[in-house]
Amino acid sequence: MKYKKSYHKNDKVLVKSYAGPDVCVKLLKRYIVNKSKSKLGVDGWDAQIFLIKDVEKLRKHGVPYNRNEKPIVFVADWQIIKKC
Repeated sequence: MKYKKSYHKNDKVLVKSYAGPDVCVKLLKRYIVNKSKSKLGVDGWDAQIFLIKDVEKLRKHGVPYNRNEKPIVFVADWQIIKKC
């Protein structure tokens, strides 16, 4: 799947999580392998899970987040499904 360049900072997008459920996140900061000093090896975004129900879905699948936490996560471009 090729990355669509239509995503920008503060967009809310649906992403496929490693834990299983799809969750909505707000895009915060862009990382591009050739331009940044990121050593992750993939293009992606720092993003924040903004819905408490999505955090609860992840908690049910074993992700160790606290209740009412809105964690910041890394989202690779290939994990983005569509805008929320």
